[in-house]
Amino acid sequence: MISTAVADNTDVDAGQLAEQTEAYEAELLALDAELDALFADIPADRRLMVTNHDAFGYLATRYGFEVVGTVIPSGSDMAEPSAASLASLATLINELGVPAIFTENTSSSDLANTLAAETGTNVAVVPLFSDSIGEQGSGAETYIAMMRTNGQRITDALK
Repeated sequence: MISTAVADNTDVDAGQLAEQTEAYEAELLALDAELDALFADIPADRRLMVTNHDAFGYLATRYGFEVVGTVIPSGSDMAEPSAASLASLATLINELGVPAIFTENTSSSDLANTLAAETGTNVAVVPLFSDSIGEQGSGAETYIAMMRTNGQRITDALK
């Protein structure tokens, strides 16, 4: 019998591990279908995203969103955008009618809040979970719960 040690130091045989893997893959496929159905309610002309930085690029590509701008112009949250780039992004948000700026729960939303105020319109700043799951009670205790919560927040903000 082949066994693999798991985090709680119990032994799981290969058959059990294969069953658990298959079950989790089924949950992930169900989640994908659930997100497809959830996002289908967002009209094509409202599938525009502005994010803190390009942390949600894979999600946008997979589910048919377009990231039209990022608050922080590089992959690092240490980069600082110029006043001109923020003003340009505020103009773009207004021109396209982007209703929300999506931030990461692990980063400061100060620049996003400033940008939202700069638009002079009612642009929401919506935190999404990224980089890790959330604490108990956060709605993001597991990867699947995190994706459901993010999906609902995106849908609510863009509908």
